[in-house]
Formats: sequence, C-alpha cells, structure tokens
Amino acid sequence: MKLNWKGALLWSNQFYGICAVLLAIESNVLLLHAIPNAFLLLTIHLVTVLYYTHAYLHEEQDGIYNERSNWYKRNLRYLKLRQVIYTIACVWLLIVKLAAIQLFLHAPLTIQLFIIASFALSAIYYLPNYVFFPFTSFRNKGILKSAAIAWVWTVLCCMIPLWFSMESNFLNIPSSIAFWSHFIQLYFFILILAILFDIKDLYRDKEAFVNTLVVKHGVDFTIHKIVLPLLLLSFLFTLLGHYWQGGSLMHLISRLLILVLVYIVSRIVVHQKAIHINMLLIDGLMIIKAILSIMIVYMIH
Repeated sequence: MKLNWKGALLWSNQFYGICAVLLAIESNVLLLHAIPNAFLLLTIHLVTVLYYTHAYLHEEQDGIYNERSNWYKRNLRYLKLRQVIYTIACVWLLIVKLAAIQLFLHAPLTIQLFIIASFALSAIYYLPNYVFFPFTSFRNKGILKSAAIAWVWTVLCCMIPLWFSMESNFLNIPSSIAFWSHFIQLYFFILILAILFDIKDLYRDKEAFVNTLVVKHGVDFTIHKIVLPLLLLSFLFTLLGHYWQGGSLMHLISRLLILVLVYIVSRIVVHQKAIHINMLLIDGLMIIKAILSIMIVYMIH
C-alpha cells in the first residue's frame, strides 16, 4: 500500500504540531537559553493537532480546492478516534505531568485573566461548530480572523512555554524588553503567515462567503498594502530589539533573511494552486525561522 505522505504529515496536522513545538523551543532558547519540558512540548503538539483537526472535521466542501477535506472524509472514523485519544492524553499530561491546575491557581490574577481570555478566543473562533443558533464568528470579519489566529499561536508558542518553565518567576519575564520584543515580532510573523493562507484559500473563501482581507481587497492590495507594511513593521521591532538588547549581528541578519523569504513566498502562493505546496512553503517558514534562531543562540553561547 502506497504511503500517502501528504495525509500522514499535512492533512493530519502533524506538520502544524511540529511547527508549534519548534516555535516554543525557539522562544525558550532565545529568552531562557533552555529547552522546555518534554511533556510540555508533547502537549503543545497534541493541542495544536487537536485544534486544527477539529476545524477541518467540520469542512464540507469538496473539489480541487479541498483535497484535504476529501482525505478527512475517507479517514473520518480514525480521526474521531484520534481526537478522543489525544484529548485524554492532553488532560493527563496537563493534570498529572505538568500540574497545570496548581500552576494556574497559584498564578497572579493578571496571568489567569490573560490565559482565560486567550483560551476563550481560541474557542470562540470555532463557536459555530458547537451551537445551534444563528451566529457569525469573527472568522468572517477580515483582519480579525488572521489577528485571532496570530494571537493564539503567539500565546501558545511564546508565553505558555515560558510560563511553565519559570512558574512563579514568570512575572519577571513580561517586564523585560526581550520578552515583548520577541512576543511582538512573533505575533507579526504569524499574522503575516495567516494572511498568506488567506491568499492560498482565496477561491475557497469566496465560495464559502468568508470575508477575508484577500476576498475583500484582492491579492495585489493585500500583498503591497498589508503584507509589505507588516514586514517592514516587524523588521522595525527587530531593529529596536537589537538596539535595546545588544543582540548579535548574525541574529539580526537571520531575522532579515526570514522577512525576505516571507515576501518571496507571498509572491509564489499567488500562482500556486496545490494546497500541499502552499502549506509547505508557508508553514515551512516557521520551521526555518525557529531552527535558524536556535542554531544562532547555541553558536553564540
């Protein structure tokens, strides 16, 4: 039997999980010079796979724009069983191995509210899949869709690993310039990638009446008036972070290289129809960014 690598890696969302884990490692290595707990990394991977699998389990469109949806239909029973197993595993990891409840209960109120708000945001994103009354989520509200995705990813891959690694000492981190510099840069980076996915999904979103920025303004406007300014803004925060922290020139060059690659990919996805190629190109940027940053930190230190 021929192995369907696209299904095993991409449609199954394992690739998203790998990206989230690498970004979490990058955050910890950059700010703490340490790799997060292995159980935490496993939890981040499983939560990411769970979340995205839930999203695509409810897709109903077929056709050339939804090869992934066809794969989901063929493997629906397996995926539902996997969702149950992954959910049980996440609960066990959080309660038994990571003591997440105790950590949350002993956290300052501001941290508790921050975590609750982020969790609620991720849940509301797919609220229509749970309720049976008319409700239009912010998935259909242009920039709010991309902004919500970027926020959840940034919290999961930056704040959460630092919080679990430092526990009671975590309050020392948000007051640092290094933390906010990385947090904001990562947010803009994920926001841009989310917008690139809207370019990839242009035809699907039109058919589904999802009013993304790309559907509303067109591809050229999105790239030149939104993506490019965000890239420049991200680089500005990179320069400010480099100035305040006195970081290495290699790290600064690597950030600039990633931003250039993002712009190149934004031009490629316009003409690329294959979903798996676009996923590898766009999500691959997260892997390249994380690996470059981790390598540079260990080369310098």
